[in-house]
Amino acid sequence: MNFSLLQNVRIVEGPGCVAKVGEILKEAGYSKAFLVFDCGVKAAGIVDKVVAALDSAGVAHVLFDRVLPDPPADIVDEGAEHCRREGCDCVIGLGGGSSIDTAKGINLLRFNDGNILSYASPDTPMKRSPGLLSIPTTAGTGSELSNGLIISNPGEGVKVPILAVNAMSEYAVIDPELTLGMPPGLTIATGLDVFSHACEGYTSILANAMTDMLCEKIMENVAAYLPAAHRDGSSLEARERMLVSASLGGWMLAQASAHVGHSLAHVVGGRLHIPHGLACAYSLPVTLELIAPAVPSKVRKVGEILGAQFSGSETLEEIGRKAADAHRHFTFEVLGVKKLGGHDVDLDMLAGEVEHEVLAGLSPVKVTHENALEMLKRMFA
Repeated sequence: MNFSLLQNVRIVEGPGCVAKVGEILKEAGYSKAFLVFDCGVKAAGIVDKVVAALDSAGVAHVLFDRVLPDPPADIVDEGAEHCRREGCDCVIGLGGGSSIDTAKGINLLRFNDGNILSYASPDTPMKRSPGLLSIPTTAGTGSELSNGLIISNPGEGVKVPILAVNAMSEYAVIDPELTLGMPPGLTIATGLDVFSHACEGYTSILANAMTDMLCEKIMENVAAYLPAAHRDGSSLEARERMLVSASLGGWMLAQASAHVGHSLAHVVGGRLHIPHGLACAYSLPVTLELIAPAVPSKVRKVGEILGAQFSGSETLEEIGRKAADAHRHFTFEVLGVKKLGGHDVDLDMLAGEVEHEVLAGLSPVKVTHENALEMLKRMFA
């Protein structure tokens, strides 16, 4: 049965709730956690808060601080071996999307043989993998509630999306206080990722009336609260709105998915090592222009959320252009993101990768080599 809406992650949300991590795991019967994080989270003192919560509840722990941006497959495989060797019975992902995706991959491999890249194929069976608790410290990927992970293949210089319904978080601890120290640049990049998740979920061929309502609210929140969080990073209200929006956006990825905007972002971001949220921001305007003829009312709504004015007499192409321009204004003028500009890349080769990227098939307009190439040309113009 394909349900219209499904959420199996048990969620605790609110300022200070990270103190409950040990209690959650102990009540669930877990006794030794494999704590996955990066050096930035450690430097911010957030690891110490989680360790204190675990110690208070009598939950043993092993630390793994080898997380890198765009998690390399070999780091995930190494972490899984370390986790098995230490006899840990649960995994905690602490940090941004890279930390949580790394933890998700490690936990997946506790129950499944082979290396992480072998699960990129939908034909590879995947056993259910309980025991993952995710704690986001950035308001972006929503990986704590999503059903996938992104792993990089360093040998080929590409990002590999893995659909992992059986490896989703068992618990998510959503504490906005952990995001108060996010620097402005990271706040913008992750926030633009949230908007892209909601926008692409809204316009995906998997969307339904229930996901549409949630996606609209997420986009409205980002339009209102991302500039506020950027202006005043100490605003707990803005931080909480963005963090909850990010988590809900991850949920929408699990329900309605992203589509060709993320295909472009994965290919371009992987080749040029552009932060994922910014790659999504560069790709979304050309995506809106592509899909406007297929879903004009939705593209118009996206434009209206971002401040575009419509008379009602616009052609389908004009609807797409107005919505795209509104997003560009929000990204480049309101938030001050630098434009992508020119790069020495083989656009024809990238177009082939975009055409065959797994999410492209969920676009409301069929992605071809020709329209992928045209989108890339406009992105780099």
